Amino acid sequence: MISPCLITLCIIWYSPFLAAQTSSLDEEFILTNSTKKSLHKEIQPQKREEKNSIVLESPNDGGTSDLVRLWRAGHLSHHHRHLRTTHGTVNIIGWGILLPIGVIIARYFKKVPLKGNDWYSLHVVSQLSGFLLGTVGWGLGLAIKNAAKETRMSTHGILGTIIFAFAALQLLALCLQPNEGHERRKYWVIYHRIIGYALIVVITANIFEGMNNQNPAALKKFRWFYGVTVGVLSFTALALEVNRWIN
Repeated sequence: MISPCLITLCIIWYSPFLAAQTSSLDEEFILTNSTKKSLHKEIQPQKREEKNSIVLESPNDGGTSDLVRLWRAGHLSHHHRHLRTTHGTVNIIGWGILLPIGVIIARYFKKVPLKGNDWYSLHVVSQLSGFLLGTVGWGLGLAIKNAAKETRMSTHGILGTIIFAFAALQLLALCLQPNEGHERRKYWVIYHRIIGYALIVVITANIFEGMNNQNPAALKKFRWFYGVTVGVLSFTALALEVNRWIN
């Protein structure tokens, strides 16, 4: 129990520094729309002049420099799209898959098919793994926002920060849970369950909200993949809930 608590505290402590470091590196890779437009305006007159003739330029001419800048713009734009895709993928796996699996294990696997405290170990491993990946995704999201020079926090960013904060509280709550039979145990259980179920709802909504920031090709893939994942997890939870009530 001590190890997950220490890991959680370290993640909470270092995550802002990780996000800041990632942001400073990513600022070198994102080109704003205004820069692209200015390059387009500089190249356009030259293209009209060269329409009916062939122009040879020396290595020191501005045309060569503009071509290099345009090539770099395309390369950095591709990197930016790749970073957003990585951010979405990591968050879906961490927040959207591993955390709900941990909730399902805690609710339905206490007796069957697991025995003893095996369910608890799997629950902690699933939640901690999801929190680790989710924290990486959260840091990437902050890096994307800061590198794009966005001053306002979007709805997706606000929900993401809330998810990170309450997920951290959930893991820390595991370290502070009262022993069985303690008078405060029932209040801790109520708190832990309410926050856990609320997190799953907010996580699902925020993942679909974040998909709107993806390009059309990635958006279609993310919606298909996560939609199927939500369907499978929901059907599994429903079947286990029915079985729980029957038995």
